[in-house]
Amino acid sequence: MKKIRRIARLELSLLFYSPIAWILLIIFIIQCGITFTGLIEAREATQQLGNPLNNLTILVFGGSEGFFSTVQHKLYLYIPLLTMGLMSREISSGSIKLLLSSPVTNREIILGKFAAMLAYGLLLVLVLLGILVAGLFSIDALDVKFVLGGILGLYLLMCAYSAIGLFMSSLTSYQVVAAISTLALFALLSFIGTVGQSTDFVRDITYWISIDGRADNFINGLVSSKDIIYFLLVIFLFLTLTIMRLNSGRETSSPMILGGRYGLLVASVLAIGYFSSLPQFTGYYDTTRFKERTLTENSKELLKQLDKPVKITTYVNVINGFAHLGSPKFRIFDLKQFDQYTRFLPDLEMNYISYYDSTYSARDFSGKTLPEQAHKYALAFGFDFDRVLAPEEIRKQINLVPEQNLFVRMVEYNGRRTPLRMFFDMLTYPQEAEISAALKRLMVDAPVVGVLTGNEERSILKKGDRDYKEVTNALSSRGSLINQGFKVETISLADSAGLPQNLAALVVADPIEAYTAEQIEQLAAYLDTGGNLLLAAEPGKQSLLNPLAAKLGVRFEYGKLLHESKELDLDLVQAHVSPKATAFTSGITSKDVVSLPGAVVLCYTPTGGFNATPVLVTDKQRAWNKTEPFNLETDSVAFRPGVDKRLTAPVALALTRQIAGKEQKVMVLGDADFMSNGELGRYNLRTKNFEFTINTFKWFSNGEFPVDTSRPQAIDNKILVTQAQLSWLQLIFLALLPVSLGTFGALTLIRRKRN
Repeated sequence: MKKIRRIARLELSLLFYSPIAWILLIIFIIQCGITFTGLIEAREATQQLGNPLNNLTILVFGGSEGFFSTVQHKLYLYIPLLTMGLMSREISSGSIKLLLSSPVTNREIILGKFAAMLAYGLLLVLVLLGILVAGLFSIDALDVKFVLGGILGLYLLMCAYSAIGLFMSSLTSYQVVAAISTLALFALLSFIGTVGQSTDFVRDITYWISIDGRADNFINGLVSSKDIIYFLLVIFLFLTLTIMRLNSGRETSSPMILGGRYGLLVASVLAIGYFSSLPQFTGYYDTTRFKERTLTENSKELLKQLDKPVKITTYVNVINGFAHLGSPKFRIFDLKQFDQYTRFLPDLEMNYISYYDSTYSARDFSGKTLPEQAHKYALAFGFDFDRVLAPEEIRKQINLVPEQNLFVRMVEYNGRRTPLRMFFDMLTYPQEAEISAALKRLMVDAPVVGVLTGNEERSILKKGDRDYKEVTNALSSRGSLINQGFKVETISLADSAGLPQNLAALVVADPIEAYTAEQIEQLAAYLDTGGNLLLAAEPGKQSLLNPLAAKLGVRFEYGKLLHESKELDLDLVQAHVSPKATAFTSGITSKDVVSLPGAVVLCYTPTGGFNATPVLVTDKQRAWNKTEPFNLETDSVAFRPGVDKRLTAPVALALTRQIAGKEQKVMVLGDADFMSNGELGRYNLRTKNFEFTINTFKWFSNGEFPVDTSRPQAIDNKILVTQAQLSWLQLIFLALLPVSLGTFGALTLIRRKRN
C-alpha cells in the first residue's frame, strides 16, 4: 500500500508540474461557474417577473438541461487529456523498463497511477462542492442530498473514464494517440447501447455495456446498486486489462491462452453486471427530499397487497401512431417507464405482442391493402413482419375492438384483466396514478358511474362541446374516469330491471325532455334506497329537474346568474370552492376558479335528514341573479345598482345522510357544463374544472379512486440572490478563483524550472 501511495504522489507531482492539470482545473471552474450562474440568473429573472418557481433544486441541478447534465456532457473531454501520458510517457521515454525491473509489481504501478487520477478527481469534486455552497446561498431550502447524489454519480463517471484512459495509454507510446483512442473508446461505449436492439438477450448485454447516460439516475435523484456496480466493474475491467497488458511483457504465453484469459475476464464482468442489474438484486436510495423518484406510500401499500404474480402484455398495432414505442428498438426505453414498479415487483412479467388491424388512425391514401400497409409500417419501425399477427390471429387471442385496436397493455392478476392505455398528451405514457389505478381495479371492484340517458341528457358517447365523453370514457384522455379506475356506463329508465343499486353515482345532467311522473318516482325510489346522485340543471330548464330536486329539499331558482367581466361573457360564472367543502379542495385553492357557463342559484330547505354543504359559491363582488328575460347577443346587459343585488350564492351543494347503513351522497349543481368537453378545453381562462370534477367522483367513491399519488409541495421555490449579488458570484467563479489558481500554478511551474 505504501508503494501505491508513493507512486500516486509521484504521478500527481508530475501532473501538476505540467500546465495541463492547472489549465483543465481552471477551465472546469469557469465552465461550472458559467453554467450555474446562468441557470440561477434565468430563474431569478423569472422570479422578478412575478412568475412562480417550483422545485428549484431539481430544476437547476437535475434534468436534461440542468447543471449536472451539462457537466456530464463535457466531462469526457477532460479525462483523456489527463490520462494520455500516464503510461505512454513511460513507454516513449523508456522508463517503463526501469519500472518493470524495480521491486514493484505491475498491479502496484497501475493502482498507484489510478489513485493519482482519483485524487485529481477529488479536486474536481471540490469544485462541485463549491457550487453546492453557492447553491445554498442562492436557493431557499436547497435539497442538499439531491446535489450530493449527483456529485457522487459524476465522480464515479470520472473514475470509470480514468480507468479507460489509463488502459488506452498503456497501448501506445504516443500521448496524442492515447488521447484520441480514449475518446474513440468513449464514443464506442456510448454507441454500443444501440446495437442488437431487435434481440432480447443481446439488447440487455449491449445496454448494460453502454456508458451513455450511466450517471443520469444519480443526477436525477436516484442512487441504485446496479449503477454503482456498473462503474466498479468498468473500473475493475480496465485496470485488470492494463495490468494484464503490462504482464504480457514479462511472460510468454500462447495467443490462445491470452485470448482465453481476456475472454474469461470480460465474460465474468458481463455476467456479474447482468445479474446485478436484475430487479430482484437491485437496491435503491432516493436522494430527493420528498422521494419523488419512488412510488408514493399509497401505491406501495397497494403493491404490498399483491400476493400473486402480475403480468403486463403489451399489444402493439404496427399501424398505430404509438407503434414505434412498442418496437424492439424502443424496448429498453419502454421497459424503463415501469422501473418504479419493478423495484417493488421484481417478478413483474412484461410481454409484447405485435399485430395489425384496422384503426381510425391508420389511413392510407395510396390504395394499399391493410397487409401491405402493415408490412410498410413494420419495416419502418423495425418489426419482424413474420412475427406480426394478422387480424384473424390476434382476434383469436383477444378482442381489442373496444380499445379501437390502439396501442394498449393488458394487466393481469389473479385471473382478472384490465387495460392500461397510452395517452394523447405531452407525457404519452401512463404515470403512477394510472398504473396504480389499473392494479387496484384488479383487486377491488371498480366503482361504477351510471349516466342516465333516454331524455336527451348529456352524452358520454359524443364529442360535442356540451357532452361528457372527454372526462368519462375517452380512451386516450389521461384524466378520463375510465383511466383513473372507474367504470362508466349508460343507464336507462326504460330498463325493466330498474336502476342498479351498486352505482358509485348516478349522473342526471340537463335533460331536454321532461321526465314523466313514473320516471320521477323511479329516481325517487333510487334515492330512498340510499343511491348516490349527481344532479345538474341549466338555466331555462329548472322546471325539468325541480320535481326531482324537491325530493332532496333543493330548488333550482328562477333566473340566470351573471358575473361581471371586461373580457368574458357575462353568463360565465367564475365560482370558487367554499371553505367548508374540504373534501373537494385537493389541487384547488380558494383563489382558483371553477367556470360555469350558464348557472342558476340553488336554494336548500332541510328535509329528509340531509346535511347540506355549499361546495361552489359565486363571487359576492361580481355576481348577481337576473330574473328578467334577456339575450346577451342582442341586449345591453349590465349590473343596475339599486335594482340588482350582488350575492354569494351556492351553485353546487353536497348533501349527505345516513341511510340503509351507509352514507348517501348527492351533489346538486346549478350548471351542467362544468365538466363538458367544451368547458374542459377552455383556453381563455385558467380554471380548475377538471380537478373539481375528479374530486367530486373521488368523493362519491369514498376516496377509493382515483388513487392518491400526490406529494408534499416543494419548499425550494425561491431564489435568494439578486442580480447584483449574482454578479459577485460570477466574479468569484469566473475571475477570482481562476486567477488565484492560475497564479499559484504559474508560481509552482516557475519554481520547478528554477530547481
